[in-house]
Amino acid sequence: MKKSNFINWRLFFICFCFVGAIFLVIYKILSVQIEDSLFLQNEGKKRYIKYRDNNPVRGAIYDRNKFPLAVSIVNYDLYALNGLNIDNYLRLKDILNLEIELQINGPFKKKTLLKRSLTSEQQKAIKSLRIDDIEVEERHSRHYPMGEQVAPLVGFYGKDKAQEGIEKSYDSILSGVSGKEKFYTNAKQEIISKPIEVNKTIKGKDIYLTIDSTIQFYSYKYLVETIIKNKAKAGTVLVFDNYHGEVLAVASYPSYNPNNPNRSVQKNRALVDAYELGSVLKPIVFSVAVDKGIINPDMTIEIPRRIQLNNKIISDTKNYGQLTPKEIIAYSSQVGASQIALKLGYDSLIENFYKFGFSKPISINFPSAAFGLINRKERVSDRELASLGYGYGFTISPFQIASAYSTFANKGIRKDFKLLLNDEVTSQRIITENAAQHTLDALKQVVKIGTGKKAEVSGFSTGGKTGTVHKTVSGSGYADDLYRASFVGITPISSEKSLTIFVSIEDPGLNAYSGGMIAAPLFAEIAESSLNYLGYIEDE
Repeated sequence: MKKSNFINWRLFFICFCFVGAIFLVIYKILSVQIEDSLFLQNEGKKRYIKYRDNNPVRGAIYDRNKFPLAVSIVNYDLYALNGLNIDNYLRLKDILNLEIELQINGPFKKKTLLKRSLTSEQQKAIKSLRIDDIEVEERHSRHYPMGEQVAPLVGFYGKDKAQEGIEKSYDSILSGVSGKEKFYTNAKQEIISKPIEVNKTIKGKDIYLTIDSTIQFYSYKYLVETIIKNKAKAGTVLVFDNYHGEVLAVASYPSYNPNNPNRSVQKNRALVDAYELGSVLKPIVFSVAVDKGIINPDMTIEIPRRIQLNNKIISDTKNYGQLTPKEIIAYSSQVGASQIALKLGYDSLIENFYKFGFSKPISINFPSAAFGLINRKERVSDRELASLGYGYGFTISPFQIASAYSTFANKGIRKDFKLLLNDEVTSQRIITENAAQHTLDALKQVVKIGTGKKAEVSGFSTGGKTGTVHKTVSGSGYADDLYRASFVGITPISSEKSLTIFVSIEDPGLNAYSGGMIAAPLFAEIAESSLNYLGYIEDE
């Protein structure tokens, strides 16, 4: 009897364990289905659903006439995929003349680039082979048709990001929106479906600049020739359309080839530099003094050979005796310019510098654009005030001085020049039309009888101002043998539609280093070619 009880107990225990195991299995199945379902589904998708980003075609950059300055070119590259065997690889090698040497002992184990930039004929030949374990990928590369002529302005796009210039300033517009597609693979990670679009790829927008590629060509060509001829180190050119408020050319040297992967990037000196410009500031001071009625532009005044201000001698190269304020500008008299600045006064002079846009951000969007510095003080000496009158003691950019001169061409109205064709141009009157006209008359005298005779443009009335400054050396003040020669001019100066052109040459040889000797002729070359190309006619 006892024996029977023992057997029943063991049977009961075994059944209990068996039933318990069944319940555990059921619980685990339900747990996997309910609690871990989402996790397991995602893990499965990772193994059999793959995603790929599609980069959009970058928007192009065009000049005002739709000439391309930066474009994206579509290239097609051939890749071997995991599983491509030796026989098929050799077939590809024969028809494509592959020059790469691969050590292959069996099928490819990973995705491998075989050939870049396939031609259309090569793509057809590859397709005719009907090989599965290969892939042709689309790749976009950037090309710059004008090369170094416009590189410091346009910049370049490389290493999957905009690096310089307009490419960088307007990257968000040019870039577009990346898309995404998915496809299915088998257990061997081989693609078994056509790609399915998940997010749409949106092409980047094109932008149109006010730049005219022909005038840009003239500007860069003559700039380089002048620099080489005068053994200079660098230079800048800006060409503005005064009537429309548009930038037609921005040339800077030294430049670089943006199409070369080993490029050595050079800055855009017209937009990121600011420095003392010397005598080209004298017409600005003159215009303000006339505007405020402080001087009579045609009345003769005494001009001593030299004056002493706070133990500093300011002198002219010759004894003029008597000059009108317009002649002070024409002959670039340091003493005369100092006298005008002293009559005008420090506060009035600085306030009007601000009105002309000095020490303020420029009107175009460009990386690290300079806007100069006016170190305003509570008190200044007569010597410091006089130096402001002939362009020393504060810094401005080439863009700012060209914009300031356009005010005279626009009858006293200052415009915020634009670089994008569809932007709006804002404007504001800062001096009277009478003051602007007297300043234009003074600028004409510079070319007719003064320091800028070499700036004369055949067939067109011209006015402008020369500038020659000693460059500064860090920690050493002004260098005796380092110069910057400049010229800013307006032509045809008697017409409603005219150009303002700024040119600057840095560190010319000591045989000829003045603005009148090397910058003025450069202005004339650019102006004559540009005006003839544009078909400008002198107003009667």
